[in-house]
Amino acid sequence: MGPIRDPTHDREALLARLARQQKALLEISSQWPRYEDDLAKAVPAITETAAYALNFERVSVWLYDPVRRAILCDDLYEAGPRRHSRGLELVADDFPGYFAALEREEVISAEDAHSDLRTREFSTVYLTPNGIGAMLDAPIRTGGGLTGVLCHEHVGGSRRFHDDELNTATHLANLVALAFELRRRRESELEAKRSLSLLRAVIEASGAGLLALNADGRVHDYNQRAAEIWQLSKALFGPEATPQDLMHHLAARTTDADNFIARMQAVADVPGCESQEVATLLDGRVIECTSQPQRLDDVVIGRVWSYRDVTYQHRIEAELRELSYYDPLTGLSNRRRVEEVIDLEITRARRTGLPVCVAMLDIDSFKKVNDDFGHAVGDDVLRVLASEMIQRLRATDEVGRWGGEEFVLVLSGTALDGAVRLLNELREHVGRERERLPRFTVSAGVVEYRDGQSAADLIGAADKKMYEAKNAGRNWVAA
Repeated sequence: MGPIRDPTHDREALLARLARQQKALLEISSQWPRYEDDLAKAVPAITETAAYALNFERVSVWLYDPVRRAILCDDLYEAGPRRHSRGLELVADDFPGYFAALEREEVISAEDAHSDLRTREFSTVYLTPNGIGAMLDAPIRTGGGLTGVLCHEHVGGSRRFHDDELNTATHLANLVALAFELRRRRESELEAKRSLSLLRAVIEASGAGLLALNADGRVHDYNQRAAEIWQLSKALFGPEATPQDLMHHLAARTTDADNFIARMQAVADVPGCESQEVATLLDGRVIECTSQPQRLDDVVIGRVWSYRDVTYQHRIEAELRELSYYDPLTGLSNRRRVEEVIDLEITRARRTGLPVCVAMLDIDSFKKVNDDFGHAVGDDVLRVLASEMIQRLRATDEVGRWGGEEFVLVLSGTALDGAVRLLNELREHVGRERERLPRFTVSAGVVEYRDGQSAADLIGAADKKMYEAKNAGRNWVAA
């Protein structure tokens, strides 16, 4: 027959345990504000509290490594010497029974740690060297999963664990989880602040004006460059401001307000579209306006507009177009430009039925001018002829340098007899005496467009007629 248990003694022991646990928990709860902002202090405070509350010689916090193949000791408190240490490591492959129990997220109450299936693997390498006879381990859960364990180690023989002790151990493990969760949250907040700070710095340093709109088209944010380009005002952020207010504010600074508003509205009507436009401001600047939808989980939640001042690029492009279309010596259209104009006139003639003539004109004996007076004088002759042709032609006509001393004239809306008359007047005017230049004459051939002809056909026919004029003795117009 076993020993008779004293219920009075059991009750007194229970009350003593509860009082000790309550005292410890109340104390750490009152001091918790000191620890919640400092994990390095919070974890040691919890292991010390656990050692006192549950009367354990050793209490430690162990955390999984990133690949969950080992647990690392974050803090080990030894009550006797009041000493903290860390750095031990337990590898899952060495203690499979214990790690399997951890993965089940159960409280491990090994009253005889040397014989318990979950902890006996530690007997030789850990329990015996440290004099440990019993273990009480409570799982630490953060972020919805197991991240570690709060380990209570009884130095001595086996030990019975009561429900109140299991509950207190679990409560303290949850407090450890809270400390780590607070740190994770603070780190996330700090990282978010850093990311926002970096994003703001990048936005301001980008050189582009950026304007962010909410899904309803109202202004959410902008950078300083956008404010400079568009003279943004705080009124556009007010609760009464509408997307139309923004559109009219921006449009008022462009040279074509109606068209600008129409283009912005077209983009707003298709939330998921991308766009790129160019707007000319009243002060002459050219602004490239690019927009992208802002998405969150494939849902459009806003739009970001980017504005770049491309005035210089447009000026350079215009100059390049000028170089590609015009002859640098005379300022007339070059061969490429003339061919395009003839194509346009052919299209117009087909559509309207109005006539168009093409003439090829050549300076007579130009080689002799260069030989007798030099190429500088020859260049002056070319420039003077170009100037006089421009002065005597209509604004709707086109004249270009075909190459060397040859020129092409495109006479819009002019029939053949009118073209011959105009060219003869020009020929007579050009052939007069001049004070500082040698006298020179021109010969020309002219043809009228006939249905089905191409630009090449017209130029070829005019060239043929010009040579007829040359063969007729020069200083002549052949048609």
